[in-house]
Parts: sequence; C-alpha cells; structure tokens
Amino acid sequence: MLKSASASCLLAAAAVAVAFASVDEAKATEAVAGRYLPGVFAGPGAGIVPPTPGVAYWAVSNIYYHGEAGGDVPFGNGAVAVGMTGNIWSTVLAGVYVPELHLPGNWTYAVQAAVPLGWTGAQAEVGPFGTKQNVAGLGDIAFAPLVLGWHNDAMNTWLSASLTITAPTGEWKQGDLAFIGLNYWTFSPAIGFTYLIPEHGLDLSAKFGVDINTKNHDTNYYSGATAHLDLSVTKNVTESLSVGGIAGFLDQIEDDRGTFADTHDGFRGRSIAVGPLVKYKAKFGESTEVDFTLRWAHEVEVKNRMKGDAVMFDIAGKF
Repeated sequence: MLKSASASCLLAAAAVAVAFASVDEAKATEAVAGRYLPGVFAGPGAGIVPPTPGVAYWAVSNIYYHGEAGGDVPFGNGAVAVGMTGNIWSTVLAGVYVPELHLPGNWTYAVQAAVPLGWTGAQAEVGPFGTKQNVAGLGDIAFAPLVLGWHNDAMNTWLSASLTITAPTGEWKQGDLAFIGLNYWTFSPAIGFTYLIPEHGLDLSAKFGVDINTKNHDTNYYSGATAHLDLSVTKNVTESLSVGGIAGFLDQIEDDRGTFADTHDGFRGRSIAVGPLVKYKAKFGESTEVDFTLRWAHEVEVKNRMKGDAVMFDIAGKF
C-alpha cells in the first residue's frame, strides 16, 4: 500500500507542478505567470519518495484552469494588458526512477522528469492587447536530478528534499497574449513531509518550496522568487477510496524588476486556495494498481495575479 501511495503522490505532484510551468497563470510576475499554482503539490504522500530501488513509476496529469485578472498585466517592459481572462488545459507525462543505489539509513535517491503538452486561451478587454488569442504545443520541460527521501523504521514518518529545474522549451513569442512557455529558467528547491496514522486511516502531508527564476532577456523583465506551501489531510474511507481537503499558499518574496514592476512597488503577489480531494485505487489483475486522484483548488484570496479555479485529474502507477 505504501509503495502505491508513493508512486501516485510523488508523480502527481511532479506532473501538476510541471504542467503549470507551461501556462500563463500562477503569480504576480511577468504576465502574472509562473511555475506554481496553489494546491498543485497538495495530496496524500506529498513527502514520500518511493523506497524500492530499481523501480520506475509513471503518471499522466490533466489540469484545467480558468482565471481572471482585473488590473494591469505586464508583458515585459512597456506592454500592458488590462482585464485579462485565461483558460488553460495541460496534459503532462511524468516519470520517476529509483536507481539501484541502496543508500544506508532508510534513505532513497530518485530522479524525475515531466513533459507538458498544453493549450492556452487568453483575452484582454482593453489596452494594446484588446483581442483573443489561442496557442497550443509543447510546454516547458522539467527535470529533477536530485530527489532524496527518508523514512523511519515504522514507515509512518516520511521526509523528502528535491531540486527541480524547468527549462524554457515551450512556445513563447514576445508580444503574444497567450503562450505555452515562459522563456526563462526556474530552479525550485523543495522539502516535503508526510505522517501516516494507519489505525485511523489518516495521511497528513505538507510540501514547501521556492521558485527562483532567471530573467526573460527578450523582454528584460525579471520575475521575483516565490515561496509556496501546500497542505493536505486525507482519510481512507475504504481500502480503495480516500477523501480529503487541500490548501495552498503562495507568497512572492522578491520584487519583480522591469519598467512596469518598478512603477508598481515591485508587483509582488500572493494567493490562497482551498478545495476537496478524492482518490481511488484500482486493481487490474493480481499485481497491477493504478491510482486516480481528482482535486479542485479554489482561490479565495489573491493579490497581483489571476483569481480562479483549477481542476486536476491525475493517473499514476508503476512500470
């Protein structure tokens, strides 16, 4: 049961996070876009790294987001859209591999990668971008060369630490209202924690990370670093069905830098989202298990960013 939970939770988190690397919504940065949406890491087992060496896991994550930004939205230096609405769909293919290292002291090392394919539709009601635009294609690919996990002997306390690097591989064009990539690199260190209470069927999980961006040299705009925290509580209803709640918190800890940001007090953003979670574990034959997880994250408070809803559906299993 722990192995299956590990695969599902780790892969779902990786897939969802990478999916939003390829869309135009996340925080008070250039085009109010970034690598993170509150709630994307929230879920059972968020701090678990699969402990079995020599095993690979897969996941397919589907994300739909609709949001609106009522104020000015910067697109590099000088270009501004007003009254922006965005619709985003992304499908992410992700994989995690645990090499045959056999580390001492209950430690595990893994690597992971994810490739997003997405569609973005955007509309600005007034300003120089008073138009609609749609774009589809490959998003920004993410890979994690360092994923470390630890668990105690009772296997009810789990910790993880990782570094994810997101490359600007997605389609991006200066002046476009809608885009798939962000045209800059992002480095994301993160730590995770999971505490299991088997006698009550409870999973308490948290994940904290920071997204550190490089400058978009084509627009000369720097999107400031953001810190984010995701929390979840999940209860097993049956052997196959679990329900729970999630929460996500984003706070931009560094000013944006650019003509627009310099005249808007650094254009820092924040966001809070909450919502439900449902997970189902399906068995195919005697040894194949696949996890299906459905989450809804509703943003209840925002500043300098889009406000909306995300629906995330993840499928994960073991090769």
